[in-house]
Amino acid sequence: MAARQRRHRPYRSRRGRFGALSMLLSAALVIAAVAVACVVFFRVNHIEVEGNRRYSAEEIVEASGIQIGDNLFALPSGRVASNILSSLPYVEGVIPQRVLPDGVILKVTERTAAASVDTGEGRWLISAQGKLLERENGEQVTAVTGLTALAPLPGASIQVAEEEQDTLSYILALLPAMEQQGMLAQCSSIDCTPAACILAEYGIYHVRLPRGGDYDYYLRLLASALASDKMPKDTPGTLDLTITEGRVHFSPDR
Repeated sequence: MAARQRRHRPYRSRRGRFGALSMLLSAALVIAAVAVACVVFFRVNHIEVEGNRRYSAEEIVEASGIQIGDNLFALPSGRVASNILSSLPYVEGVIPQRVLPDGVILKVTERTAAASVDTGEGRWLISAQGKLLERENGEQVTAVTGLTALAPLPGASIQVAEEEQDTLSYILALLPAMEQQGMLAQCSSIDCTPAACILAEYGIYHVRLPRGGDYDYYLRLLASALASDKMPKDTPGTLDLTITEGRVHFSPDR
């Protein structure tokens, strides 16, 4: 009896191996069928754009490189985003999203022009983060003096001479802080040429800011001073944040 059982073991082992091989082949066929179905059936038939204001949906779709009929699953999301970012300087970010069975949504975020800088050949608009956007076009923005952008290109980061690097770092800290606190609209100019301070024209006031430091903190002090009952209303003058830490000194124009 024991000998008979031993003779049957090789047969069961071979049957097990054939069963495992059959399962692997079946799984491979299923995967291949799914892949073929994705290639054949899932084609781009419509493209939507969300979040755009400056650019039209048609401009963004054209820049993306996506064509009607492209395979939905073969779309290179990274390349699509890169195409848009390199072609449209006001676009800050892109998220391509597939929508089954045949759609794509391009979710974009756009920059706004925060200021203008000189280039030696006219002025260019820049974002608060220092991205060059385009030549000045009449849009009312904060005019920055004391910086000269070198070899400007749309969508590139602003580059300046070595001796202006510190000043650029101050401006790239100040502009986002002003943008976040909603102060850019009232700031007509920022002058970086004084050696001891940065001078901003804010409404009827001249504002003296330190060259460097925590600009979020300085701007909160400024906003608090402007809202204070102790501030003379409708009186042009200078608001100095460079004299005493934690206080704003006001001197009226004469």
